[in-house]
Formats: sequence, structure tokens, C-alpha cells
Amino acid sequence: MQNSGIFVSELSTAKHAFQSYHFCRGNSNKRKTRIGIIQKGRGTYIYLNKKLNVAEGDVVVIPENIYCYSEWHGDPSIEVLYLSCFLHYEGFRYEPQILDVGKEEREGIERIARLLSGGQSEMLEAYALFYRLLQTVLPQMKPSNVAFDKTLQAAVEYVTTNWDRPFSVAALAKACCVSESTVYHLFRRELGQTPINFLNSIRINVAIDYLENTNYAISTVSNLVGFPSENHFRRIFANLTGTTPLKYRKNR
Repeated sequence: MQNSGIFVSELSTAKHAFQSYHFCRGNSNKRKTRIGIIQKGRGTYIYLNKKLNVAEGDVVVIPENIYCYSEWHGDPSIEVLYLSCFLHYEGFRYEPQILDVGKEEREGIERIARLLSGGQSEMLEAYALFYRLLQTVLPQMKPSNVAFDKTLQAAVEYVTTNWDRPFSVAALAKACCVSESTVYHLFRRELGQTPINFLNSIRINVAIDYLENTNYAISTVSNLVGFPSENHFRRIFANLTGTTPLKYRKNR
């Protein structure tokens, strides 16, 4: 497997399914490379200074060396099927991107996902099919020379790690060893929003999880996700999702 300079380890699959709206916080730890099919809904992958918009039917690749979070909208549902692995390949560095693949490759991804839930022989077949998929995918992937702002990456990871604690832009700036104005400038220039808007998106996503999976009162959910008042929580929730927390729960 290693003669070509390319080999795969820890191949796995996961299906993400949500209702109406979902904000995925990403992960500050080293992530796997993911190849995914957008089966329902539409979304935006956001990574440092760029955004990638995806829609139903798209096949997307997200490399393991880029910290990436995403925001999703469904009418009414969102479904994304991922194959994930550590892809050991020194050929080039690349960014999240949509792949130009046909029906055969899409069906191949779905088949690999099914095989990964089987026994040892099915697992071996899944790896063989995945290498075949890479024969199609790797040659068309576009290399990247994008400059990754390390300060912004550190800021994003700080917010996603500390969203559930008392938060201030001053503390964020101090953690990144820059001024508050620099933090505001980076978030607005690269992500098109303020640090507080980014924080609120994370908190609303957690609130949605509570609304879907618990019977907590709206006031309790508001408190759990760190909003200073229930009215403030309701207003931010409506701005991001287009509905109120109570209506969201009833529709769910």
C-alpha cells in the first residue's frame, strides 16, 4: 500500500442528520480527511479566510490539516454522509473543495459506508474501493497556496473551546497575544462576522441540541448555553434560525 507514497489508515464512516439548522463547531484536535455527500440540505464550510458553499448532491472533501467549522440549513432536514480517514500523502496541500464526480463515485461512497459496518472481509473490500475512489479524486483536487492566519486559527479554537464559560473579547485577545481591535478586524475580514456573533452561533447550536433531546424549559436552556437573559436568547435564536425556540421544539 505504501509503494506509491499514498496510504490510508483508520477509515470510518458517519452520517450526520439534523433538522432545519445546525452549527458544527469543528474540533481543535487533529481531524481526519473527510469525503462527504450532501444528501439533504445546504451548508457552508468556513475555514480561516474562506468559505465553501455546498448544496444537495455535492461531493466535498475536507482535508485533515485545516481547522474547519460549518453551518447548515435544511428544508426541513439536513443529511451528510462522510467517509473519514487519515490520508498519508505528501503530494500537496489542499483546501476544502467540491469534487467533480459522477453517479458511479457517489454510489461507491455509499457502498463503502455500508461495508464499513460489516466484518473483516467487508472492511478489506471497503479499503480496496476507497483506494479506487482516490484514483479519481486525488488527480482533480486543486492544490492550495493559501496563507493561513495562525492568529485567527488560535482565536477560533479559543472560542470553540471556551463557549460555555464567561467570555469577553478582551480575554480572547489576551489569549491570542493581540489587541481587541486586531481580533475584531480578523473576524470581520476573514469570517464576515464579529467574535460575539461567532460565539452566539455556537451557543445556539448547543441550545438546538437541548431543544431536540430534553424537556428543559426555554429559560433553563437559555441559562445552560450562557445567555444573560431569556429575552436575549430568544432574539438571537430567531435571528439565526428564523423561528423561536418554542416553535422550533413544537415543529421538531
